[in-house]
Amino acid sequence: MLKHGNGIIYASSPLLGSVVFIAHGFLSRIGGISKGPFSSLNYDVREGDNKVNIEHHKAVVGRLFGFEAKRLLTINQVHGDDVLVIDKPVKNISDMSKTSADAIITNQYGVAIGVMTADCVPIILVDTVKKVIGMVHAGWKGTVKGVIPRTLEKMVKQFGSDKKAILAAIGPSIGQCCYEVDRSVVKEFGVTGSDSGDNEFIKKEGDGWRIDLKRANLNQLLSAGILEKNISMESICTSCRNDLFFSYRADGKKTGRQLNFIVMKGS
Repeated sequence: MLKHGNGIIYASSPLLGSVVFIAHGFLSRIGGISKGPFSSLNYDVREGDNKVNIEHHKAVVGRLFGFEAKRLLTINQVHGDDVLVIDKPVKNISDMSKTSADAIITNQYGVAIGVMTADCVPIILVDTVKKVIGMVHAGWKGTVKGVIPRTLEKMVKQFGSDKKAILAAIGPSIGQCCYEVDRSVVKEFGVTGSDSGDNEFIKKEGDGWRIDLKRANLNQLLSAGILEKNISMESICTSCRNDLFFSYRADGKKTGRQLNFIVMKGS
């Protein structure tokens, strides 16, 4: 569901909207001050955008959703399955920003955890009983490695979460309509010995294959024990709608990254 606030367009999960102790958003590229290929609400300085712009964007989203900009944590995403666990108060969030991981889980209030995407799948997790939140970045490599089940197991082990109490929201990402890959990628998903390569989320088309990354991660959530009624999924394709979202495929390699985040309200 797309929403508007202070000039920003973002997607919000109706499922998570009923959880009173959190704020969340899958931000679009609309509502910032960056220029050129980073236009306009970019959150990643690595491709060459001005750091001042990114800091401005952090402040804007913090004001809109009610958290301090300095309490927003993004990490060094490496398309893996490592999970950063925050289980105690953190004075300086920036100290963790260089951590290489593709998921964050925490039971700390006031810490906004985020991942940046430009076609990859962002997934928000919320344990409504233990009050634990998670933010996951899943490209095809992270999906193959099982970053979702690994994050869920960390929530169970570190915080005693019951998977039946966990809500999951899959945000805007590239759709099967636009995500064409070659045989080497298909093989990583365990599809071998068949020219068709067809299964529930991989379809053969011409000389290539098309992968539904959202469906692949949905399947992993279900297989890991998350109840179907506790999962929401945005249908928006970031490549089709690169007017609204940054897209590595549609924009070319030099593009911005949108922020996807969740925070538990309070100090």
